[in-house]
Amino acid sequence: MKVVRSEIDIDAPAERVWNIVVDLARYPEWNPFTPRIGAESIVVGKEFTLDCWMTEKQLLRDEKEVFLAYEPEQYRVCWGTSRTRGRPGIKSFRWQICQPLDGHRTHFINYEEFHGVLAPLVNLLYGKKLQRAFDRYCCALKGRAES
Repeated sequence: MKVVRSEIDIDAPAERVWNIVVDLARYPEWNPFTPRIGAESIVVGKEFTLDCWMTEKQLLRDEKEVFLAYEPEQYRVCWGTSRTRGRPGIKSFRWQICQPLDGHRTHFINYEEFHGVLAPLVNLLYGKKLQRAFDRYCCALKGRAES
């Protein structure tokens, strides 16, 4: 298993951060990593597509994903490779978690796990790019939540 992870502290309550994370329709307004998610709501088991910027010049279009977990009471959501339209040899699971802190602050965790025989190759080819993209995403989320 390979993991790419980015974390950030945000000066806003977890509920506010969470509401931004799960408001998929507004991603184009602020999200530099995932400017489009082809789903109106989060339903576990529902397949959807998304676009994501791996770099400032490399946009992956119509990536096939499925919602795997939605735990609003714990401020956790996960999506990953589609079971029916995914890529052979690789499975991915992207978690986004809002941890409430004292003083109406939030510790936000964003990570993706890669499993399968192609995980080392995906990490070699995309690990650093994905790390930078996740860091940009976390900074943009912080800016949106604190504004």
